[in-house]
Amino acid sequence: MTVKVSVVIPVYNAGVYIERPINSLLKQSLPQDEFEVIFVNDGSTDDSAERLKELADNTENVRVFTIPNSGWPGRPRNVGVANATGEYVQFLDQDDALGPKALEVMYARARKDEADIVVGKVKGNMRGPIRLFRETVGRVGPDFAELYETLTPHKMFRRQFLLDNEIAFQEGRCRLEDQMFLAKAYPLAENITIVSDVICYDWSGRDDGDNNSKGRTEPGDYYPWLAKTAQIVKANTEPGPVRDAFLTRNYRVEVLRNTARQGFLDGTDYMMGHYRAARQVVMDEYSDSIREALPPLWRFRAELLEADRVEDLRKVATRYRDAIGEIEFTGEPKWRLGVLVVPFRARLRYEDGSTVKVRKLGGGYGLDLAVVHGIEGGPEWSFTDLENRALVDFQLRQRDKAQAWFPEVEYKVQVADDGTVEIVGTLRIDPETAAGGERLPKGLYDVYVNIQALGIERMARVEGGPASAVLPCGGERSAHQKIHAVPYWTRDGRLALDIGGNMHKVPVPPKPEKPQGGLRSIAEYVKRVLAS
Repeated sequence: MTVKVSVVIPVYNAGVYIERPINSLLKQSLPQDEFEVIFVNDGSTDDSAERLKELADNTENVRVFTIPNSGWPGRPRNVGVANATGEYVQFLDQDDALGPKALEVMYARARKDEADIVVGKVKGNMRGPIRLFRETVGRVGPDFAELYETLTPHKMFRRQFLLDNEIAFQEGRCRLEDQMFLAKAYPLAENITIVSDVICYDWSGRDDGDNNSKGRTEPGDYYPWLAKTAQIVKANTEPGPVRDAFLTRNYRVEVLRNTARQGFLDGTDYMMGHYRAARQVVMDEYSDSIREALPPLWRFRAELLEADRVEDLRKVATRYRDAIGEIEFTGEPKWRLGVLVVPFRARLRYEDGSTVKVRKLGGGYGLDLAVVHGIEGGPEWSFTDLENRALVDFQLRQRDKAQAWFPEVEYKVQVADDGTVEIVGTLRIDPETAAGGERLPKGLYDVYVNIQALGIERMARVEGGPASAVLPCGGERSAHQKIHAVPYWTRDGRLALDIGGNMHKVPVPPKPEKPQGGLRSIAEYVKRVLAS
């Protein structure tokens, strides 16, 4: 039978943790004879080789290759791809797991969309929910900006696509080998599919705290690879939105984020080493268009960084770093045809309680004087792109499951009379479709809100309700009467959702009487139903 998917797993001293990916592979809904598993032992010195040999001896679809220790996952992954026979290749790390339907669903979507890359929904506690997985989409291209929220290789790739384009991992000890791989793969892909309705990959911390991807990063070991990533991106793209999306993400995440860390604010030698090395990458590799694509406050900070104005960078970061997100209802939540409808307003506040504001300045806006006062050029600095990365995402985080779903939300960004930046809109939670287009699984869900404006990003909760009380709108059965949902306040007054009657019950409505007699009794029946 044709092998549909080859799962490639690099292994180095995995110990008992190798059982986690193995168990997830044995539970796949895709028949075992339709996929293969390739373990590449990178010269382990523990009992990993023996564990893998025993597995291969007793499992028909498992193969094991052993190579001299290379010190990093790149070479083992390349060896796996070179020996794979599947139409698609799925990369899996030695301490992670696949969801039970991952291979079946991702492969089916790949064939349907003729995809070069399939990005499957990730759960776990190694990072927060990714807004890329709000909905399932097919046949997007590399200009789909939200792709660049996930630069790990834990995806499914068409094997011939990798071979034809000579897309391979950097081998030997290095940093950012995942990004360098995707710096070539993303731009060259014609069709990319996002799977958001099925959990595909579980990226969770080990109970000994020693995940394969953790460790202190020295500046000299890191930033040359960040520069090389930029060079690979530029070699595989033309100037424009694809190049800018990738490199703007790296300017924001890999460079500017460090200038708000405590070590930079304190001027420690370690963090100043990071700053100097990161700034050199910016000056050598990032064009003006990369900086200009940043949201306003981050763009102002980027200008300070490029001018090497360290003290001003510290002032800006210190003045907004303790800001918090705030979300409030602007009307009573109501059920409408099985959908919970909630009008809201979101804002950001500084530690002293004042709101984050902008000022009318020329034909645009000026940054809040609370942030830029006393900084040369700050009060005069203006912008027009108020909506750049300004957004609100509601997240339904299922307790004890390390997974989240994104319900539908509509919003707009506006400036209040006093200059406060507000995001106002409507949340709609449909229990039948909120799980990426599918029904929400039974469970308890805490409602989190990600608020972003001007480049400030904060996570918030809807708070202030009476402890352990159900909202006045009460519970509701879904449109098809399949599940019931109850919005309620937790013991600490935070908004949550009970799906399936775990703590709160919604009574089953009585079946209406069947009409008796002729037309007159039918009319009376309709009148009674409408009146109820």
